Amino acid sequence: MADLNYTDFIHAIAASDHIALAAPGMSDGDSVGTQCALLELLLQLFPAKKMRIINEDPCPKRYHFLPLAKRFEVVSDVLALPRSEWPQTMICVDGGAERLGPDSLHLWKHATNKGQVDHHAVGGGQNDYNFRLYDPKAAATTEIIYRLAKAKNLKLTSSIAQAIYLGLIHDTGMFKHSNTSPEILRIAADLLQCGFNHTETAEKGLLVRSQSNLKMIKEVINNIHFDLNERYVWGVLDCKSIAASGADAEEREGLIDLMFLTPRCEIAALYTEVKPDQWRISFRSRGWNVAALAHSLNVTGGGHVQAAGVNLEGKQAEVLNRCHEKINTLIHA
Repeated sequence: MADLNYTDFIHAIAASDHIALAAPGMSDGDSVGTQCALLELLLQLFPAKKMRIINEDPCPKRYHFLPLAKRFEVVSDVLALPRSEWPQTMICVDGGAERLGPDSLHLWKHATNKGQVDHHAVGGGQNDYNFRLYDPKAAATTEIIYRLAKAKNLKLTSSIAQAIYLGLIHDTGMFKHSNTSPEILRIAADLLQCGFNHTETAEKGLLVRSQSNLKMIKEVINNIHFDLNERYVWGVLDCKSIAASGADAEEREGLIDLMFLTPRCEIAALYTEVKPDQWRISFRSRGWNVAALAHSLNVTGGGHVQAAGVNLEGKQAEVLNRCHEKINTLIHA
């Protein structure tokens, strides 16, 4: 059920002098866009308050074109500060707090005021937060930020509009996914009137590929597996393959589409080894609830009904067998 009391949300933030915006690991266009847009909106309301964006990892290079990308901090640097300088209020965006990394969770537990802005169907519940904006029917978390701006008559600057737009095109697949509604297109049109370069935003945010990323694509293409009569398509990027490409694990963004956009695919999975024996699995589906699938593999897993992810630990064979079994059972249920 949606929880969109914008006035209560603003009042909860007004009670603190030091506010931090955090997001689950492996940031994507929606989480980065949400953090940038929300930070700038809150600075309009509370220019004297200390506001910061803090994540487990640095802002992915792909999103460095955003004006506020320079405001991203690494949580470990904040933890090194005296406790008196740790944020009193933390807001977890684009996911539940249970998906935050270990350093972020340390700060989260210290905060006295905890909030959330999210649209994912699977994750923490209302009782896990002191305040929140939540709408599982929103196409992207940045859509919620857009509605916050409109509800409170806040100015949509070109940088805010660009950040919101980035989240929309990321989570709608540039307006091709089933969550693209006439209202989403109207929101996009309103954002374009704010004067940012939407072509650059789409190309840099979703399409541009580095030389190392192209080598990573080659690794995936050479090792695609078609199972269950091509209904389940999957690939693996282990640490060795990533190192050979010269890319970072963060550059895997979009690679799963290579497998998903095949004629008979119903579930696609990309298994990425971000550290030895630590795996990030991304799922895409047609007609299957992969958010529930991810959550069944690990309580911190989840996402959208047709696009979700989960972190698992273990040897490659163990992780693959565990996931293959779940997917085989799901498709044959």
